[in-house]
Amino acid sequence: MVSKQQLVKFEAYLACSGDKDVLDISNLLFKIAAQPNDKRKVELYGVPVRIDKVEELTLDDNTLKKYPDMKLIYFHMSKLRDDGIAITKQNIDDLVNLNLEADEYIAEDISCIFDVKNSVLFVQRNFHSLSPVGIKTYLIEMKKKMDNETITLDFKPVPDKKIISKLKKVDSVRKLELSFGYDSYKQFNLPLKKYLGVMGEIFDKFGNGVNVSLVLSAGYKKDNPFKKENTTDAIQGISDDNSIFSKAIISGKTGSMPVEKYDLINGKLQTKYSFSSVKKVSGTTKRIHLDQDSVRDVMKELYLDRATGSSKPFMELVIENLH
Repeated sequence: MVSKQQLVKFEAYLACSGDKDVLDISNLLFKIAAQPNDKRKVELYGVPVRIDKVEELTLDDNTLKKYPDMKLIYFHMSKLRDDGIAITKQNIDDLVNLNLEADEYIAEDISCIFDVKNSVLFVQRNFHSLSPVGIKTYLIEMKKKMDNETITLDFKPVPDKKIISKLKKVDSVRKLELSFGYDSYKQFNLPLKKYLGVMGEIFDKFGNGVNVSLVLSAGYKKDNPFKKENTTDAIQGISDDNSIFSKAIISGKTGSMPVEKYDLINGKLQTKYSFSSVKKVSGTTKRIHLDQDSVRDVMKELYLDRATGSSKPFMELVIENLH
């Protein structure tokens, strides 16, 4: 048997009811969970969505001693459609791997943990699953259905304030994506203007009112044209003047690791974990659906024990980056 790994990202969002006011969504989650299965379904963007499970996680005495009043609520959501791999019936919550029948949908699921004390949503990010905006919309629509009330809810991403130190470890930059206005270009610091070189002269010819979207790519050549010393200066320059950019994304890699994107404007705090996703049995490759209980347990460990690539729990990193 041969297995492959699927790298899954997890992000944190602050639950808010306004610009500054945080919001506790735990009661809303349990009220939704108490509804009959068919009453928990909301159609978003033409696809039915529902919460399948809500539970308070059990915390040991050591955790409660370290984090008094800590309360974590796990919930699982599925986006249901009629093609794909992971399957669930309309009136059954469990995900299974079966051939589709008339009353079955494909389930693109997502696991979340809500930290009641800090009003933080810790969420699994899948490419096809529900986004934090979708989760927000679902909760708002369910509140309308159950109580005929409209709530103000937003999930604001927790920023990664140490993204520059992470970028300095990147030894191979592959792409630089920038968007800015000409007025902003005139405010560029010297390292940035030097990095853009003769392209700056082209911007000068267009003048005011021009918006620029620029992509610099290393292509497929063996010799990377992005020199580390110049790139480091440019990255620091972008960080120092990030208010003049509408977009600033660096794509790069460290050693043999995969290429990653670093958003200098909207960079989000995240952690990662590798799960087994594909296996070969008797010469046949089979995709393994991520077990929601396994994902839940890993998320709990990452949040309270130690985040991947850090000596600290992800919860502590969240608090540090919120203040």
